[in-house]
Amino acid sequence: MSYVNLTTSERVKIETYLELGFSMRKIAQHIGRQSSTISRELKWNQSYNTFNTGRLFQKQ
Repeated sequence: MSYVNLTTSERVKIETYLELGFSMRKIAQHIGRQSSTISRELKWNQSYNTFNTGRLFQKQ
């Protein structure tokens, strides 16, 4: 299994979608990645808005 890093553009899109209130699944669909990739990115990168990410980690 290989992993391709998220691009700067994808990270900007994730941040924008978070601000718009999108779920991890919806963000993943919009940028063409797995929802697990989005989850890992939010866990690894603490610079995202913690209010939004806290809501995303609740059961969907």
